[in-house]
Amino acid sequence: MPEESILTPRQMPRTMEHFERTKRGDTYYVLHNPDKKSYLAIDEENYFLWEMMNGEHNLTDLAIAYYQRFGSLPLERLDTLIHQLEANHLIETQKKTVNPDIETGFVPLLTNLADRTYQREFDWNQADKWFSRFYESIGHLFFTKVALFGFLLISVIGIICFIILEPTEEFQLFTFNEIYSYGLIVLLISGWIVLFWHEAGHGLACKFFGRKIHKAGMMFYYGMPTFFVDVSDMWMSDRTPRIMVSLAGPIVNVIIGGIISIFAFVLPPSDYTKALFQAAYVTYLIALLNLNPLLELDGYYCLMDLLEMPQLRQKSFDFLKTQLLPKLRSGTRFNREEIIYSIYSLLSIVVTILIIAFVLYIWENELSLMIHDVFTGQDIMAVILVGGLTVLAGSSLLIGFGARIILYLYRLHDHILKSREPCDPKN
Repeated sequence: MPEESILTPRQMPRTMEHFERTKRGDTYYVLHNPDKKSYLAIDEENYFLWEMMNGEHNLTDLAIAYYQRFGSLPLERLDTLIHQLEANHLIETQKKTVNPDIETGFVPLLTNLADRTYQREFDWNQADKWFSRFYESIGHLFFTKVALFGFLLISVIGIICFIILEPTEEFQLFTFNEIYSYGLIVLLISGWIVLFWHEAGHGLACKFFGRKIHKAGMMFYYGMPTFFVDVSDMWMSDRTPRIMVSLAGPIVNVIIGGIISIFAFVLPPSDYTKALFQAAYVTYLIALLNLNPLLELDGYYCLMDLLEMPQLRQKSFDFLKTQLLPKLRSGTRFNREEIIYSIYSLLSIVVTILIIAFVLYIWENELSLMIHDVFTGQDIMAVILVGGLTVLAGSSLLIGFGARIILYLYRLHDHILKSREPCDPKN
């Protein structure tokens, strides 16, 4: 099937640029289209090509200019860059459309269905105005020295209280008054509340550094409801503000967990303090998960900025699969990047094993009893809750998985038909 041929790329009007130099002297640029709210980080060589995209140079001109400057042909680099720029709405292109029906039919519909069932957003486009008003009226007080010291004190005292409470028999994680359904309700409600304020923390920190919030709202991530705040405009800021915004969410978790733990500790033991303990447990667990740099969450983005190594996880596992063993066999010395890639990929494997062990421990001590009560019908409410969550998440995942299978079979069929086409004798 013929594809479109790109002739002369031109930069989108109003495109913004942000330059940054790492401590090692490397440079990169972040391109931003404020109309489409898109961002793309490129290196210095790609920036050379980008600067020539003024609508007057075709791809051949770009390749020749690059060869004259760097001494090699940028065939793969240029192709990748064009696709990245197009995907982020950063260039206008003059195109020769050979097949005008390429975007019609059921393939785009299935592709959209497959993507949206795994991650679907319900955007609130007035988020920037709301966060701006909230920050100007109250939020800025949270960033004063007095407030920050108070938050630190609450966090430390709260963690101590939680550690003292955790081993006692009065406080359980999955049950409330010996009933699993009530415990699940407490965990779900507290989890959603904490996630809301976690994302709000990112949003307020973003406003503190003077950047925009493009959108916020609720989303279904792999079938489960959660919240999000788009702070991607921080890519136009320097490294330290980006790190602080990434840390803001987990810090809010620790503060909320501290407040809850202090109340659970000082109040007389009761049903309410048991519920507070469960809420504190969820709050701290979400903070730990987000701070873990071996998962692609807040801690991971902090580590990338600290090391100044974009796509750290992907590059680490690529190095593990293709280069680590040959490097060890050759006995050659590892450079800085190779050492970091090796440590990160191996630690990721170790942490994955530990997470599996932790899940098995929880299963043995808590979940197996809950599942037994659910399947034996001893807790009807738990049956309804677990069944409802399973249907909510499972049906979405099954629909998305089915759409992907159909797309795969269609593309396989199309590939087989193309392979059977007779060759043109003129070629």
